[in-house]
Amino acid sequence: MEYFTDVEFKKKYNIQLDNSNKWLIGAASEMIYSQVGEMFRQDWNDTTVPSAIKNASMEQCRFMLEYEIPFLDNRGSIEAGAMKSDLKTDYSTLALRMLANKGYLYRGNPIHNNMGVNIPF
Repeated sequence: MEYFTDVEFKKKYNIQLDNSNKWLIGAASEMIYSQVGEMFRQDWNDTTVPSAIKNASMEQCRFMLEYEIPFLDNRGSIEAGAMKSDLKTDYSTLALRMLANKGYLYRGNPIHNNMGVNIPF
């Protein structure tokens, strides 16, 4: 699955993907797809994908190019007062916010049928 082309990516970010890193298009698209709520998942391509998911995929690809974080499960945590949260660093928080703002972010709650109920942040 590829939600954007290298031409679209260059137009948006002014970064040229060469043959050695064009695989990132598919990887970023797969990563973003895995964060989309199950009731919203469909078989999309670069012309049928919703713009929020396309933009999040391009942002994820930019993030992967810029930071070169390996695909490892490096879990850390962040604390603010009494709040503590696990942090997985291979996702762009901007890309996840793009999905969340358009209502696509998967919350993994089987009780509510994977986003069958609208739960505001």
